[in-house]
Amino acid sequence: MSIKKPSATITLDGRKLNAAEAALLSARIDLSLSGAHDAACMALWPNSRFADAAPGATLSIALGEPGAEVDVFGGTVTGARPSPRTVEVDGLSATAELSSRYMSQTYLGQSVADIVRDLAGGAAIDQIDAPMQIGAYHVDIRRPVWLHLEMLAQLTGSDLGAAPDGALRFVPADSAGLPLRLAYGTDLLDWDVALLAAPEAPAVFAHGAGSEAGSSKWHWLRHAPAAGEPARVAGALATKDAAEAATRALAGRARRASRCGRLLLTGRPELRPGDQIELTGLPGANPGSLRVLAVHHSLDAISGFLTRLLVEAAGGGAAP
Repeated sequence: MSIKKPSATITLDGRKLNAAEAALLSARIDLSLSGAHDAACMALWPNSRFADAAPGATLSIALGEPGAEVDVFGGTVTGARPSPRTVEVDGLSATAELSSRYMSQTYLGQSVADIVRDLAGGAAIDQIDAPMQIGAYHVDIRRPVWLHLEMLAQLTGSDLGAAPDGALRFVPADSAGLPLRLAYGTDLLDWDVALLAAPEAPAVFAHGAGSEAGSSKWHWLRHAPAAGEPARVAGALATKDAAEAATRALAGRARRASRCGRLLLTGRPELRPGDQIELTGLPGANPGSLRVLAVHHSLDAISGFLTRLLVEAAGGGAAP
């Protein structure tokens, strides 16, 4: 059996160094779909060649075995804290600029994908997949662009996050490929997964009458959009098709909530929020296929390279 020797490759404003060259003491990377931007924190020796890191500098980090590191973070430096013992450098993904951007705009009869692209402006985009049609959507300057993107993601059952280089990703929650199999004792070190009763998801009804009165009458208000059961009436939706798609998205989110847990793995830099995994070789009951909600990578001299996951049940549905 070969002994893994984890390492890191750090690129700061175009200068690329490995962990030893950068005098890296530790690194922590947090990736999630919670609405928080991906974040990185590094601790360096005071005499590190990167000790001069300053806010605004571009930063990318790759983790893994020497020569086979995988990109896990891309963004900019947001702060540096030098001290007699260390220099701590913090960074946020490139999507963070969308939390400080405000705009006022009204979108009529456009797809969610078109709205997301326009809201992103000049920000780097990795992938946007959201064909649902919106009757009307209003963006106001009281909320940052990122919050509007979160609202659209909730409406369509999409994942809002960042790619390894920090570029924006807006994709269906069930768009992951084949699940990654993790074996207990080899990949999986510890786990704690709760099996829960799935909450009841409300139905979604269109606010406009585009289906009943024709597409040109999308702005007509329906007299009684809901029938008395627990429901949400979405003002942005003008057709039954869009409302049914949003209903499926909420139902999928409820089904995924039937599992909730945390996993501890040996370092797996390729794992990203939204990926699906399967656990094998467990001594007890198997929770089934799981979906990754958040990833925390840590690299230091004491524990080596570890990956912690926050997971939910896999499956569900996103709005087509």
